[in-house]
Parts: sequence; structure tokens; C-alpha cells
Amino acid sequence: MLKSIITKKGILSLLIVLGSISSTMAAEVIRLIVKEDRAACTGVGPMNCLQVKYKNSKNWEFFYSEIQGFKHQEGYRYTLSVIRTKRKNVPADASIYTYKLKKVIKKEKIAVANLSKSDLTAVAGQKWSLVRMNGKEVGISKIHLTLDAKGNKFSGSAGCNTIFGGFSYDQKNREIKMGNVASTLMACSDDKVMKLEYEYTQALNDKRFRVAHTANTMTFYKGDESVLEFSNGKGGTEEGGNDIWKFIASYKWRLIQMNGETQTESPVTINFSPAEQRFSGNSGCNNYFGTYQSGKETITFGPAASTRRACLDQNLSALESKFLGMLGTKEFRFDVADQTLNLYQNDRLVLMFGLTK
Repeated sequence: MLKSIITKKGILSLLIVLGSISSTMAAEVIRLIVKEDRAACTGVGPMNCLQVKYKNSKNWEFFYSEIQGFKHQEGYRYTLSVIRTKRKNVPADASIYTYKLKKVIKKEKIAVANLSKSDLTAVAGQKWSLVRMNGKEVGISKIHLTLDAKGNKFSGSAGCNTIFGGFSYDQKNREIKMGNVASTLMACSDDKVMKLEYEYTQALNDKRFRVAHTANTMTFYKGDESVLEFSNGKGGTEEGGNDIWKFIASYKWRLIQMNGETQTESPVTINFSPAEQRFSGNSGCNNYFGTYQSGKETITFGPAASTRRACLDQNLSALESKFLGMLGTKEFRFDVADQTLNLYQNDRLVLMFGLTK
């Protein structure tokens, strides 16, 4: 009887230890440097992404996720210790990792450009889409804003209704004062859109903001707190890689090999839009899309979102799942040869696409 108890306790202890080891293997502590300002990027919709550097990063990279417990303050560069955990059953439009702040190692004040008179002219006349409000992503929305520097007027959409009004600019204090928001009076059939529209117009109406901007972002601040963040949706490829990407973008590419296995008459395709840094295609049963970053020889895919049609063909469903799993949130080295687009990892050819019109 005692032997039986000891054996059961031993097995239980072993299971606890193994579970602990498994949990430890799933999570790792990494160091991230977070840039002082966000940048326009595109996930499922326009976003303002954190810009980060990892241990071996040479350039700033878009960070499409959020770091739990970390509050980014514009104008400060951070060095963070972060717990990165690999997720199970990852949704198509989500990162394969979750991130949680362990420690702020360093916080350094870095100057960020505020709006000057010439800057006001630079941001005027552009369509700025709302991507974050009070620190929260708004997802895909129809909310946008345009500033008219000559007439000191603003216009745009709050989601359901067209909005318009006037503003004044205090050059000495570099502040913009938005006037009362007037709008059309159409009813919103979608309650969520109506709620978002109300929150946006209240945040904008008769308010004074400090404004900071980059080439692709415009942010309204109250003190150091970000209230409204906008993106103009523009982006570009790394300098020097334009010619090859113009060629790649001119064609649709069909999957012909995956992990060394030939894909006969594969329905899987991929297209690229360098101007928007977006990829899209058909994964077998569903259409998919997402964003990427490119260089002369590398491409890094962001999370791949897709439609949700069920696959009746089990083989096609398996192909789709495997392909999207290989593609999303990964970096590849690539080349183009003999009318094929080849993607490599650790110098091993993992995906080959054939040119098709």
C-alpha cells in the first residue's frame, strides 16, 4: 500500500516538474529597445505601431503586438526586459507570441518633432485615418480627418456621418485648438460604429492638443498622453530594393513547392503591394492578407488574417493550415530565379512560387 502511495506521489511530482519545464520552454525573457515614437503600419487595417530593436537588429522594426503592463510615452526611448510566450491555437490575425513587461531597464528622454508652422502645411491636405484612441486600437474604421491650413478648417468622417469645423493654431506654444464639431445627422445602423463615432467626436470637440508627427503619422496629445493617433497609410520598401520588388509586384505567384514537396495544380497564390507593404492571395479555401517589411534580400511577414469559409476538402484544409502557419510572422531570405520566387529559412528552401499572369 505504502509503495503504491509513494509511486503515485512520485508520478505526480514528475508530472509537475515536466509541466514546469514545458512552461519554462514556452516562455523566454528577451530585451527590447522601444523607439520614442510610433510609426504608421498596416495590419488588418491602418495602425500606429511601436518601433523596436531586438538583440541583433540593425534597423527599427514594426511591432504589431502590445506589451502587457507597458505604457508607451511619446518622447521616451525604453530598454525593456520582456517575457515572450509562444501561443497555442493562434488566430490568423494574431501574433504567434504574447508579450509581458518584466522590467523597465532604462527610460531616456528623446526629442520628438512637434508641429511647427511648416509642419502644419506638411500634414494639411492629407487624409488621416484614426488608428488609436486613448491608447486603444480602433481596428478597421471609416474615421478620418483632413486639415485645411489655408482656411483653418477641418473635415472628415466620424464613421457614419461627415464632420466639419474650424481650428486655430498657436505657433508660439505649438498647439492646435479644434472648434466645435458639426456633422450630418444620419443614423448608424451598427451600434458599435455609433458608439465609436460618439467617443471620437467628444474627444475632438472644442479641445486643445499638442501635435507630433512623422512622415506617416499624426498624433494629438494632452500633456504626454496620446488621445488620438492617425495614419496616412503610406509606406515604402527599403532603399535599393525597389527594382526587384517592382518586378515581384507585377505578377501573381502560385505555390509550386512547400518544404520540398511539389504542389501539383496548387490553388494557393500570393500577391504583393510594395507601396502599401501588403500581401494577399488565396490559401486554398480562403482569401488571406496582411503586411510585410522588405529589404534587398529579406522579407518579414506580419500576421496573416483570412476569411472564415469552411474547407469541405480535408486535403485542401490541411494545405491551407500548413501554408498560413509557415507564412505568418516569420522572416525569410528570398531570391527570384527562372521565373520562381523562392523563400529560404536557415539557407533551406521552404516555399517556392511560380510566376503566373
